[in-house]
Amino acid sequence: MRKILLVIFFAVCFHSSQCVTLKITCRSKGMELVLLKEAIDEWVKKTGDTHKVEVITLPHASNECFALYKQWMSAESFDVDILQMDVAWIGVFSDYLADLTEFYKPYEIEVDDYFEAVKQSMYSGKKMVALPLYTDCGIIYYRVDLLAKYMKSAPTTWEKLYETAEYIQNEERRDPNKKNKFYGFVFQAKAFEILTCNFTEVLDSFGGSIITDGKATINSNAAVNATMFMAECIKNISTRSVLNYSEEDARGMFQSGNAVFMRNWPYAWSLLNDPSTAVAGKIGVIPIPPSENGGKSSGVLGGWFMTVSKYSKHKKYAADLIKFLTSKPQQRLRSKYSYLPAFKSLYKDTEILNNSPFFAYLYDSLQNAVTRPSADFAQNYTRASTEIFNTINGVLTDNVESGISASQIKKQLDRLNKKLNAILEKTNKNSSESEKKENFWRKIITFLGFREDEIR
Repeated sequence: MRKILLVIFFAVCFHSSQCVTLKITCRSKGMELVLLKEAIDEWVKKTGDTHKVEVITLPHASNECFALYKQWMSAESFDVDILQMDVAWIGVFSDYLADLTEFYKPYEIEVDDYFEAVKQSMYSGKKMVALPLYTDCGIIYYRVDLLAKYMKSAPTTWEKLYETAEYIQNEERRDPNKKNKFYGFVFQAKAFEILTCNFTEVLDSFGGSIITDGKATINSNAAVNATMFMAECIKNISTRSVLNYSEEDARGMFQSGNAVFMRNWPYAWSLLNDPSTAVAGKIGVIPIPPSENGGKSSGVLGGWFMTVSKYSKHKKYAADLIKFLTSKPQQRLRSKYSYLPAFKSLYKDTEILNNSPFFAYLYDSLQNAVTRPSADFAQNYTRASTEIFNTINGVLTDNVESGISASQIKKQLDRLNKKLNAILEKTNKNSSESEKKENFWRKIITFLGFREDEIR
């Protein structure tokens, strides 16, 4: 009798699962929400109008989205199946995300067509926990007209960018109206996540990294050189105000015609080329350049991914929906609204390039993109990032105000390195304990004869 009841119970569960309501989060920035809802409607029709999807609109500010997710995850049970995530959050929340490889056949996801940095961000260990909705990457904008005016070519290294920026800045300041109001290079050095982004890519372009083989290496010679270079930029070819600049502050300065170069994200392209701006039709784009003393062309990875909660009762259907939302046809459609595809092959698509010609400049940037160390620090990433941007902002500020030597910078970075290694040690310890608990319960579930998804 007990066996019959169990069979009936699972039969009812199986039958009810055939008509499900999925809940998915989405940002409302730009066309994002509109495009997602249209894609969801298409998926629902594709499945025969069997399922329903409820869209939960996220707060506009990313930090508020993160706080909301953290609140949900800490409860260890919540009624949301699919979560849209910033690339830097995937490592933070990976313990709460489903392993998508359980739901896809190897050929269904074109992993080899993703940019390498995108591919790295999809995984937590051996588990695939996210699929890219669209990607993003730090780039350098420059004034084509000013480089032509002074017969300068687009720089191929940081040193050449510095030299070109300083020369044009000094020449333009001969105009009394531009004296001390025109700058060679503007970027973002505010004590916030954007500085972690900027420092990560500059460090990479100087041949260093924040983490190497599981250990913090932010006190390397490359890190000292990268920090000193950023400080020299602020003192000589930029404005001290960049110490408080976010993306929009830098865009405002560049857009008003008061700078030669700017570091920013691709989103700025269409805004800069609005006919009402002082720089419309006068700008070009290059990747983050390498240093002459080592490193490579770079650009920190940005973008948003789709994930499935491991607490979802409908993981199979949720996985099918995000596979559709992140598919190549959907990314091709989204590219019309300047959302960068995560697939390499789409940057050779004639239709896409005709619609968004500046995408051609971004291929190399994405090919060489570097990721923030969110996977290494996992749930402790925000703490690690805060240590990074506060320290780097402090060093840059001290250098501008009083000037500090390379050895003094090294001491500051040594202290930061110790803090990051302590955070890594704590992260690894927590991860090990969590894995032991998970393996224990997995054995219990297997012993009782259940599958893990039957008890979620």
